[in-house]
Amino acid sequence: MKNWLTQVVAGLFALATLASCEKDEVKATVTPSNSMKITASTNSIVLLQANEAQIASTYTWNSITSFSMSNAEKMAAPTPTYQIQFAKSAESFGYNGFVDAGTSTTTAVTVKDMNTALLKVGLAPGISTTAYARVAAVIGTDAQKFHSEPVAFTVTPYQVCLPPNTDVYSIIGPAGIDWNTDVPLVYNCVTKTYDITRALNADEFKFRLNAAWTTNYGSSVNTGGPVALNGGNIKVATAGTYTIKLDVANLTYTIIPQ
Repeated sequence: MKNWLTQVVAGLFALATLASCEKDEVKATVTPSNSMKITASTNSIVLLQANEAQIASTYTWNSITSFSMSNAEKMAAPTPTYQIQFAKSAESFGYNGFVDAGTSTTTAVTVKDMNTALLKVGLAPGISTTAYARVAAVIGTDAQKFHSEPVAFTVTPYQVCLPPNTDVYSIIGPAGIDWNTDVPLVYNCVTKTYDITRALNADEFKFRLNAAWTTNYGSSVNTGGPVALNGGNIKVATAGTYTIKLDVANLTYTIIPQ
């Protein structure tokens, strides 16, 4: 009796295993109707932490118009989402260095996001080198990916650095936006200054700390020089793009047209 029962159990286990194997072998296959091609707005980029919120490059590509599916009864055609993937060479793409692009067919990649992706794939900061970008379509929960041919570009990443404390310095005033809106500066580890490069209006601004007037700096010199606590408004004579640096340790600033 015991031997007979053992044989029955063994037989049922074998059948279950066979059924499972057959089920595992039948997988849905998704085939795109067309290939993708990606274009970039620039092929030479110098990334700077002070400009991390600015656009490094805008990528545009054609969408996958439809899919054919096999071994997938009563399944709706998938809707792809896209990634811009980066790599050190055209043959070394992985899935660490990427920027999500949603379901659109164009995306503007910020300096910060591109730099983060490039450092993840092993590019050295401070060195101009050739890198590669491609667009990949992500299909379903198993992350099947279809991708374009890569495009090459020259890029200089930066080493991310942190300010010496949590203080946030900014400019405020209609030269930037208005007297109610702070435009944050970014700490520069090399020069030990708080920097920004942006378009300015022909108007006035001041520096202030932590979005409050308790600590604010102005100057009587509009072209760069010493700043003083509660000093005068700084006047930008001509609208344009400028790089501003605030040296808190020495209480000086520079403003240079670009």
